[in-house]
This record gives sequence, structure tokens and C-alpha cells, in this order.
Amino acid sequence: MSSFFMDVLSGCAVALYGLKGGYTKVNVKGQPIRIAVDNFRTLQRAKTYSMKEPDTLEWLDSFEPGSCFFDLGANIGQYSLYPAKKYGKGIHVYSFEPQCANYYLLNKNIYLNKLEKNITAYCVAVSGEEGFSKLYIPKFIGGGNRSQFGKEDLKNMKRPATHIQGMFGVTLDDLCSKWEFPYPNYIKIDVDGIEIAIIRGAGNVLRNPALRSVIVELGTVEEQQEAVALMEQAGLKVRFKTTRNWGETCFVFARQD
Repeated sequence: MSSFFMDVLSGCAVALYGLKGGYTKVNVKGQPIRIAVDNFRTLQRAKTYSMKEPDTLEWLDSFEPGSCFFDLGANIGQYSLYPAKKYGKGIHVYSFEPQCANYYLLNKNIYLNKLEKNITAYCVAVSGEEGFSKLYIPKFIGGGNRSQFGKEDLKNMKRPATHIQGMFGVTLDDLCSKWEFPYPNYIKIDVDGIEIAIIRGAGNVLRNPALRSVIVELGTVEEQQEAVALMEQAGLKVRFKTTRNWGETCFVFARQD
């Protein structure tokens, strides 16, 4: 599909949903959720909400009441909104999304669903080291993905950056020790390429007994093997491996009782 046609389609979608308040309503496993429609990509994300990552939704359904959930690579917030709607006061979600267009829509979706008491969003890059760097964005739109923190990694981006954004990176260990975030009970890692760096920078968080489970997308066989080894060192075992999440290889790790 040509870029011109996509731009026209996106403009029509935004105009149409603008007449309806700028959002669409979807039902996700019994939970009514509003999703802001900023372009055709965000409309696609809304319409495929229940089918794109079935294993992620099932994993979110397994949470125990009173939990703390870290959503790394939250994008526009689908997998932050669903547990917040499902569990209400029984959960607090910390959503981390560095790409500024996504971060805007993440917050707009929190606002549209009146979930500001359940979800706190931060525009930072959870990564393997702390410090200021740059975020390389291949397609600068809301709902876009494959942005890379620290370097322009064309292998994961699939195309050169169309925008470069200043960004602060932080490790999971520093979030909880230095910046005094609560230790999470559940973590989702979906960051398009720096999953291993994040896991390496999270040794204390992963070993903390509060952590019950982690779901993470992993690419190459070498990355999968290293992730499994690092998780096992922290007392987390593979519960299952799946490719139902839009064809991506996804691992669920859980602490052994």
C-alpha cells in the first residue's frame, strides 16, 4: 500500500472518528475500553485489540489482586488499559513508553478511560544502562514501533530513522533502588530489540521475591537462550513459549514455589 494512499486513509479515519469524539470503543474480554484514533495505525491497533496478542491477554488474566505491574514498551497502552479496567483498585500499572507520539496517546487513553488512579505513565526508556541518549524512530506516528534507544539499529528498525528524539534511559534495578519505584509483581517486556540489555540490568528486580511472572518477546535463538539462562539464575523458569502473539516468539517466565 502506497504511502500517499495510507496518508489519505489515515486522514479519513481521523476525520471520521473526530466526529465521534476522537476515539473508538472496543470490548476486550468483557471490558469496555476507549482507544484514541490519531491515524490509521491506532485504529488498526484498536480493531485487533482482542486478537493480536491472545497470550498476553491470558497472562494479564492470571494476575493476583493487589498487584503492581510494569509495562515496558507500553506503546499506546493496550496492555496497561486492560488490566487496569479488569482489576480496578486491585492493581497499579506503571507504563513506560519513550516514543513521544505514543506517550501522548498512552496518556490520552488513560484519560479517556478515567484510569489515572490506576495507571502512571513515564516517558523514559527502560534499558540496560542509565543516562541521557537518543531514541531513533523509524516511522514517527502514533502507534508506531521498532524505535531504538542508544543507537540506530537498522536490523531491528527495518528502515532508517525519520526522527531522532532525546531520551533518558534507566535500568529496572535503578528504577526500584535509586528512584524508589515499588518492586513489581509482574513485568511485560516488549521493546523491539533491547530485551536482553533490560534483563541484564534487572538482576535485583528479577531476584526479588515479590516478582511472580515476566512475559517477554525474544528474537533470535541466541537471545532466547541467554534470556532463559538469566531468568533461571534469578529463580524464574519458563512456564510456556508461544508464537500466537502475532507470530512473535513470546516467553512467559514464572517464579517457582
